Amino acid sequence: MIIVLPIKEESEKSIVSDQLGRANYFYVYHSENDEGVIFKNTFLNENHGAGVKTAEFLLKQNADVLITPRIGEKALEILLETKVKIFKSNAKIVKENIKDYLNGDLEELY
Repeated sequence: MIIVLPIKEESEKSIVSDQLGRANYFYVYHSENDEGVIFKNTFLNENHGAGVKTAEFLLKQNADVLITPRIGEKALEILLETKVKIFKSNAKIVKENIKDYLNGDLEELY
């Protein structure tokens, strides 16, 4: 399973960003090997379409789950047409959000 989170800092100890398309980084976690990779958000400074490009990034990563506090309308439209499940993040760091998701402790948004 692949879980993606928008994050503020380039660290798995980062808290989850309050914005998806304008997050500084994305944390892509692979449950098969219990490892994550951090990607710089290259869409951060786009004038338009950051949410759409972020949704496309998630699909290219073969994401199964997105953990975020909220999601924009255009990104949501794209992701609702896919298998990606969207869960509400908590105020904890990346690894704790992943643990809470795996334990069934996060609210499903969509």
